[in-house]
Amino acid sequence: MPVEYYSRPAVRRLRVYAFDPQASTKIDTAEINVATIELPWEAEQEDALQPGPVNDYLEVIDVDPVSGQFYDPIDLNDPYLLAQDGLAPSEGDPRFHQQMVFAVAMKTIRAFERALGRRIFWAPRKQTDGPGYDPVKRLRAYPHALREPNAYYSKQKVALMFGYFRSAARDAGASWVFTALSHDVVVHETTHAILDGLHRRYAEPTSVDSLAFHEAFADIVALLSHFTLPEAVAAEIGACHGRFDQRTLMTGLARQFGRATGRRGALREAIDDKIDGEPDPTELDRLAEPHARGAVLVAAVFEAFLTIYQRRSRDLMRLAGQPAPGAALHPDLVNRLVREATKSADHVLRMCLRALDYLPPVDVRFGEFLRAIVTADTDLVPVDPFGYRVAMIEAFRRRGIVPEGCLSLAPDSLLWENYVPPAPLKDLTIKDLPKGLKLDRVQTRDKAALIAEKNRRIVQKWIMESEDVESDRAWQEACGVIFRPGLIGPEPYTVKDWPPDTVGKKPRRWPRVEVHSVRTTRRTGPDGQDVRQLVIEVAQRRRGFYTAEQQQTEDKKRQESPADPEFIFRGGATLIFDMFSGKLRYSIRKRITDDKRLKTQRDFLNDRFTGNLGMAYSGTDGFAREPFAMVHRGGN
Repeated sequence: MPVEYYSRPAVRRLRVYAFDPQASTKIDTAEINVATIELPWEAEQEDALQPGPVNDYLEVIDVDPVSGQFYDPIDLNDPYLLAQDGLAPSEGDPRFHQQMVFAVAMKTIRAFERALGRRIFWAPRKQTDGPGYDPVKRLRAYPHALREPNAYYSKQKVALMFGYFRSAARDAGASWVFTALSHDVVVHETTHAILDGLHRRYAEPTSVDSLAFHEAFADIVALLSHFTLPEAVAAEIGACHGRFDQRTLMTGLARQFGRATGRRGALREAIDDKIDGEPDPTELDRLAEPHARGAVLVAAVFEAFLTIYQRRSRDLMRLAGQPAPGAALHPDLVNRLVREATKSADHVLRMCLRALDYLPPVDVRFGEFLRAIVTADTDLVPVDPFGYRVAMIEAFRRRGIVPEGCLSLAPDSLLWENYVPPAPLKDLTIKDLPKGLKLDRVQTRDKAALIAEKNRRIVQKWIMESEDVESDRAWQEACGVIFRPGLIGPEPYTVKDWPPDTVGKKPRRWPRVEVHSVRTTRRTGPDGQDVRQLVIEVAQRRRGFYTAEQQQTEDKKRQESPADPEFIFRGGATLIFDMFSGKLRYSIRKRITDDKRLKTQRDFLNDRFTGNLGMAYSGTDGFAREPFAMVHRGGN
């Protein structure tokens, strides 16, 4: 009897470079430089994978604007390619470049979705002929976007732009270097795009930490992704006898790119310099350039990973005993150490990814990232038998990353406080939110995106039009913004600041409150813990000026004659509701009325255009307007 139905495959397998093409030119790394990525096969309700490749998340467009060449798109559903796990790695075949970008970017997206417990959406694209934003279904990726030694995520285009260039460096392994063939570069830039979709205001330069956090987080994801490749981990363990505390292929980022652009090694390293085994806790005080400052945060997270891995594997090393000089580790020991290394890296990566929901929506700082890691991990895994959180805290402390306003660096002191409204304001629950919100989980990404946007619009409209003064006072306090003048003080606005178009009409709220997102999450802990949350991000803008005197004058002006701001200052909050109890659990705020923080941003911006950041971010060329470049012209 003929078979009428075949089961859908569970995964799609695609070959990629584990590091970059240079690693395939060296005898000790050539055998481990081809990795096979397994991606979930497209579900029936998702768009079918099209040549490009194009799917629900990504659209790879291969055009070379310098030569005007359009390369034929790869069809990953071709039976010959399905039979051999895609094209074999090749520097000379543009179709493999397309496959490489698609596979690595999708692998990165899936890692975020697994940790966050929901679908990933891209940042909306600002309208060219209007003040609004248009939703973006697919992130575009251009493997040959520019003939430059660079790559970047374009916030304006909502696209990944990969460069290629001729290199004179003899140890680069090739005369032409393609950033689209670097596993690290693709993960790094994809992470920028995902982070911009989660926290769109993190792209704004508000402090020395803001852009540095974007760079550091992208490097952290790229670095820990090395340890998702068991073959590479096994080779490194065999070569280094189970240790990762020396600079090697596994600890460097974009090694071929670094050598091809005149560096002695990788573009950036995860292991920082130490004196007598100790990092310099004052180094952050001397660093302002985002990549350099971000490297300190990367080193802290990597050290935490090393500590966790060593704790998980020390019993194995004791049982194995000290190997004889020059002797190789037993293969069974190598396999067990690979398991511990990959598990440790995976756990640290998920700790960092889950923390993204526990950060304020604007003006993020390194110390707040530590608090977010500790709080998010505690919510999901209350007991920490391996000391993961302590390892993270210790690595941050050793580099002088200390959160403001904490009694100590004990794990319980770093937790975000449970939200308790000040008297006489009432407690806030999900029931106080407007009717019509759809908070149940949905399966398809398109449907999830529509519901998320509908929920956002409902909450936005409710905030702007509510007339319940008691409720408004409570929500305004929780959000750290101003719904309308007169509710609470002190505030930089008065009733006279109401816009003139409300005269004789029902007054509308001013200044405007932005609801960035309304999203639900569901996460499962190692012992079956079920954490379900509703996360709402609210932000607001305030006019900023470069002198305190002008700021004070403009804050007191009537709305009828406001001056154009010299910069934008933002406040807001991330509100986290427990879906089981319905209560507001956390309000992670940056108040719009915080004049101390306003002064910090003013001082930073004044220095930015006169100090060393000016070269990196204030020019007239394209890269000056693209903050997420691998290398900034004149600044790195």
